[in-house]
Amino acid sequence: MNPRRLKPSEAAARHELAEVRGRLVALLQRTTGPALTAEAAQTILAKAQAWSPQMARELDAHITEHPDALTAPSPHCPGSLPRLLQTLEEAGHGDAGTQLACAICGRTGRKLPGPTPQGRACDWCVSRTALRPCSRCGKNGHIVTRSVQEGATCRSCYQNERRFTGLCAGCGRHGAYRLRRREESLVALCRHCAGYPDRECVRCGTVRPVQANGPDGPLCSRCYTAPAKLCGKCGQMAQLAKREKNGEPGVCQRCYRSEGVCTVCGRFHDGAHSKKAGGAFLCDPCRPRPPRRCVDCGRNKKATVTTWPIGPLCSPCYSRRRRNPEPCSLCGVTRVLVGRSDDDGGGTCGPCCGTDIDFSCRRCETPGDILGDGCCVRCVVSDRVRNLLAGEDAQVAPALTPLAEALATAPRPRSVLEWLRRSPSARLLATLSAGHGEISHALLDDLPQDAATRHVRDLLVHTQVLPKRQEYLNQLELWFRRTAQQLPAAHIEIIRPFAEWFVIRDARRRADRGRYSLNASSADRNEIRAAIEFMQWLESQEIELTGLTQSHLDVWLAQAKTSQRRANAAFIRWTNKRGLTQKLEYPGRPTTMPVLFLDDEEHEDQLRRCLTDASLPLELRIVGALIRLYGLPLIRIVHLTADGFHQDERGAYFTFDKNPVLLPPTLARLIEQQITTGRSRAALGPLATGEHPELLLPGLPASRPRSPEALSGQLMKHGLPTIAARNTALFGMAGELPPIVISDLFGVHRNTANQWAALAQDSWASYLAALRTTE
Repeated sequence: MNPRRLKPSEAAARHELAEVRGRLVALLQRTTGPALTAEAAQTILAKAQAWSPQMARELDAHITEHPDALTAPSPHCPGSLPRLLQTLEEAGHGDAGTQLACAICGRTGRKLPGPTPQGRACDWCVSRTALRPCSRCGKNGHIVTRSVQEGATCRSCYQNERRFTGLCAGCGRHGAYRLRRREESLVALCRHCAGYPDRECVRCGTVRPVQANGPDGPLCSRCYTAPAKLCGKCGQMAQLAKREKNGEPGVCQRCYRSEGVCTVCGRFHDGAHSKKAGGAFLCDPCRPRPPRRCVDCGRNKKATVTTWPIGPLCSPCYSRRRRNPEPCSLCGVTRVLVGRSDDDGGGTCGPCCGTDIDFSCRRCETPGDILGDGCCVRCVVSDRVRNLLAGEDAQVAPALTPLAEALATAPRPRSVLEWLRRSPSARLLATLSAGHGEISHALLDDLPQDAATRHVRDLLVHTQVLPKRQEYLNQLELWFRRTAQQLPAAHIEIIRPFAEWFVIRDARRRADRGRYSLNASSADRNEIRAAIEFMQWLESQEIELTGLTQSHLDVWLAQAKTSQRRANAAFIRWTNKRGLTQKLEYPGRPTTMPVLFLDDEEHEDQLRRCLTDASLPLELRIVGALIRLYGLPLIRIVHLTADGFHQDERGAYFTFDKNPVLLPPTLARLIEQQITTGRSRAALGPLATGEHPELLLPGLPASRPRSPEALSGQLMKHGLPTIAARNTALFGMAGELPPIVISDLFGVHRNTANQWAALAQDSWASYLAALRTTE
């Protein structure tokens, strides 16, 4: 007979199956080496039940999606893959693959037939975790046996059938018991009455229930001590409170904490099941505690610590004692004071109180402020900074070593720790250190100029990883570069020369002289922005720049805002000078005389507050006094450096511009206090060098000055206005000192000094003329 002719679909299916099997055989030969022949590979696949059409196609599809399935198997795989790995190991090719472990218990070498949400699991874990209906009790439980007549049986029903139900021969209670031998007879005893067998303890000699069999013989519960084992959390040898189970390491008593989702706040946190809450899981902050009187502050609050010899403490007092170790009144060693002496009432440490309570870092032995794992905050911060800045080789690049040392030795380590946890700039810094060999200003310029990028740049400049530059000027150039990309070609031909060759070029000259500030950068941006808006207005009116007339300009001036009219003056002057427009007349900015002043009594009262009122912040007292005594603007005050202050036998001086100015003794003490104790507001301390001296009022970070707008708002909140006080101070100095002296001492421009002098003379002349008229 002639063989049956195959249909085209059947022939294609057989050809496709042959290709699938061929790929599986080739994969085994590549993985194990040339020693495995094609026939042996086919035998292994058949033994692993992966040669049938359905299994072969399923395994081939999984391997196509996971090419490293044999060396790094996924728990979510078909059942033929763990069988194939085990068959390879039995055939002597175990080194070629990695055995798949149970996704629940973590054990290898077991059959993994059951798919679970966690992955492939062994039979025991599936039966232990999967809840199925029991045919006896009707509840969902762990099925341990099945029968044809009765169906599935859960573990509880299975165990209850094999227990003895009746009266206990020891206590007489009715329940489920087991048969135990007593006096050569089997009697029903409950677990409490049965206990452990009574034997003589080899240490104390008493006849008691045996707790464990030691190397010398049986031990009772009093003499038995569990052996110390390695804690999987802190890494120390100690008695375990929780044994190793389901792939989780054992935990010692000190590190053992129950974890779960709190039923009150919903957070995954340490806690326990509360009987008062009906067995619900509550985290430690939400766990109900009876209010008790704190021994430190005397307030009735929820006690945090009750095991300290000193007594109950509230949470703030507990944290304060832990973070601020002090010398013990008995031994004099600096430790966390957990008790109180009966003699003088002073604080005492744990050893002096007869307890082993000692909050000392297990690594550096620093007392107090233990964060976790037995380490202090500074050691934890040092480890996390190293992990943050480590590259692919797990080493910190030499260029980033100053930054790592500055973060690890910061005066406020908890602030650094909070920054590492939550700040997006920390994540950006980790990305840059891991993906780039060198971090430069050009690399940061290519990133979005948001708050995270600015903070990273400030940190690198502050720690001298990157050189300091005129940041306001560079940000102006970056801003125009991004803005120019969005302008049409017809506008960019006019705006680019104006911005680069007129505005930015002038800004670069001022920056070279050290006179380019944040306000100057804002003014230059407004000029460029006003020119762009003016070109857009011309386009909307279908007017060419070369055809702009005075009447057109007057129409725009009538419609524009005051800020636009002021900022666009530079663009019109530039177009007139370059011949791009006719000789257009642009109204100049009107000069106005200062109108905000303080009377002498109010001015003196505010100055007295700044010098003597201790309730005001120290930096506000200094800023307010400098404004009211010398008429310094805020933009100048925030850039004052600490090296301008010096003292000698004649008094204290501060150099504001060129020559030192004698300070009142009270103001000199405030500035000296600010320099010694009150300057650092940032987590990183100031890193002053000869090239970049330390600022008197550092910001965040300490290499940046404080914001003038923020200082002005704080002064106004305390009833200390800035503009009126500065005008009053300048007016008073102009009436007593020559303009050249004001300019040399306080850095006031000579034209401004002459204007104030003229204003003071005119005001006094008018006052004297009015006085003669009245007389």
